[in-house]
This record gives sequence, structure tokens and C-alpha cells, in this order.
Amino acid sequence: MVRIRMQRFGRRHRPFYRINAIDQRTRRNGRVLENLGYYNPMDPDESKQVVLKGEQIQAWLAKGAQPSDTVRDMLGKADLLDAKMKAEWEADRETNMNRGKCKAAVKQIKSIVAELDKLAEDADVTPYANTAKKALTAAEASLSLATVADAEKAAATASSALADAKKAAAAAAPEPEPASEEPAAEEAE
Repeated sequence: MVRIRMQRFGRRHRPFYRINAIDQRTRRNGRVLENLGYYNPMDPDESKQVVLKGEQIQAWLAKGAQPSDTVRDMLGKADLLDAKMKAEWEADRETNMNRGKCKAAVKQIKSIVAELDKLAEDADVTPYANTAKKALTAAEASLSLATVADAEKAAATASSALADAKKAAAAAAPEPEPASEEPAAEEAE
């Protein structure tokens, strides 16, 4: 099968990539079937960073060539994908966006669990910590399926557990005794 993928050129810290049609079994810098453009991430002008030969790319796609993920993103942004590939690309992008939101929820819940662990040193907040840890497990499970609603629900559960734990810790904390003025008066004499 023919792949449309990038070949790295340039030097260290100055990458330059050629976008080529190449046989799938060929190594990265192996024999190229056709040069289809280039990607220069170091070019300060963003309009000149990606140069694609649209007609040739569409001809290869019509023949059944499959772009790599990175090249598919470039072709999708340049509107060079056919309808089916574009629909798959947009679905994959939406899934990745949802997965990013789920990762943010997991990160938030991890910080809540860490805060609950600090509270546990001063007061008994074990039930609240267990609730937050269950919410973390649920959020991590939603990460693989990229279900944002489940992750947000788990984050809300963990946040309410933290708020309840703070209230319980404040209620359990002994109230400090008011300082009497007598010792201060003795020191003045």
C-alpha cells in the first residue's frame, strides 16, 4: 500500500520535512514514488510553512494512498480530503478534543485527592477521600471512551466531597481558647 508521509531533512534543531508518496514497507528515508510538498516548521511566515501539491495529492488519494495521521491533519486543514476521509478526520479530532477535556477533569480530581490526603493528616476525612478516589476511577474510565459528561460528573462529585470534607474538618477541629490578659499584666509589672 502507498502511504503519504513525511521524510525528515534538515539539521539538528532545524527540522524540514518533505511530504512524499512512498511504499508502506520502505524505511523513512527510502525510495520515494513522488514528492507532494513540504513542511517547514521553522519558517516564521505561517503561510509558507506548509506547501502542498493539491492535484497530485488528490490523484494519489483517488488511487487508494493512505495519509499518515500528521499528514491527514495537514490535508484536512488544507481541504484536500475527500468526503469520507474528511468525516473520519473530523470524528477523530472531536474524539481527541473530548479526550483532552477528560484529561483535564482527571487532573482536577487528582489535585482534589491530594488535598484530601493533606486534610486526612489533621482530621478523619476517610469517607470523603474514598468518594473522591471512586470519582477518580470513574473519570479515568471515561478517558478511554472520551465521554466528557461522565468525567465532568466525576469532577463534580470529587469537588463536593472536598467541600464536605472541609466542613467536617472545620467542625471537628477544637476551638482555640481565648488568651487571657492576666499573664500580659504580670509581664508589665
